[in-house]
Amino acid sequence: MQRLKRDDGVAGVFVAITIATLLGMLGFAVDVGAMYDERRQLTNGADAAVLAIAEDCALKVSCNPGSAKKTAQSFANANANDGAAFIESVVLDVSARTVRVDTGTLTPSGERVFEPFFAQVIGWDGATVYGSASALWGYPSTMRGVLPLIISQCEITPLKFDELRVLTFHDANKTEPCNAAVGMDGNDDGKLAAGFGWLIADGADCSTATLTISDWVFADPGSSPSNGCSPPDISALIGEPTPLPIFDDLVGLGANGEYHIASFVLFEIAGYNFGGLYKFNPPCDGDERCVSGYFRTGTVHDGEPGGPNNGIVIVKLTG
Repeated sequence: MQRLKRDDGVAGVFVAITIATLLGMLGFAVDVGAMYDERRQLTNGADAAVLAIAEDCALKVSCNPGSAKKTAQSFANANANDGAAFIESVVLDVSARTVRVDTGTLTPSGERVFEPFFAQVIGWDGATVYGSASALWGYPSTMRGVLPLIISQCEITPLKFDELRVLTFHDANKTEPCNAAVGMDGNDDGKLAAGFGWLIADGADCSTATLTISDWVFADPGSSPSNGCSPPDISALIGEPTPLPIFDDLVGLGANGEYHIASFVLFEIAGYNFGGLYKFNPPCDGDERCVSGYFRTGTVHDGEPGGPNNGIVIVKLTG
């Protein structure tokens, strides 16, 4: 007679195996998530490091391998939850204006291995996690979305920073023209309007479309701020270094006027009288239209490099 086989306990074994598997999967998920978080921290540190190094180089604060590595270490540590990261390499190419930083795991005890929480149970002791970033620096040749106020090359020849300037509107009555220097005056009339003017804004927004060096762009007629600009739009820029285009030639006036883009500059508005509600700490009165402020040095992150150095620096992540 064949003996009946008992299956008592099979369900328990199955449940135990299932629980062990689920716990293993859960542990694996936790370890993978922790590794991704470690990589995020290292990448954030590398991003911050290359931007800081590029800015230091562009503004001539410091730009050598030794100072770059110190900067990289500082930002990598600051972005690590445990305050520690390893700098694998810093590749600084001053002639190409590029920098790359590679970071890696470093535990507070000095180990280079990211230690998993659960995977060690199955014999995996971890691995080094890496992060990297690259950046470039230069001077903008193209910018988009800047305030549609444009300044004459006359006003930055020579360019003096941190000195209060008062610029007046070039309506051919209030602002005298200046003699055109080499590289100016594309229409060969021997003169270049000084002061400032207005460009056509991009739609209803108080900003320009893309502006590129050597392009001719249409003027917004009249001495009042461009259509699309409101008093709050202008007042919000007071005390803030604002990217503005520079023109080195002007043809026509009013609706037929066009400006030739030469470069870009940072201008910190201190006061203005543009008429009507557009007044703040006015540097002139009556019907005269004017703006006062300071040419500044500083960095921006939106635009393309390739222009001359007017103190405005563009720093961009490239990888």
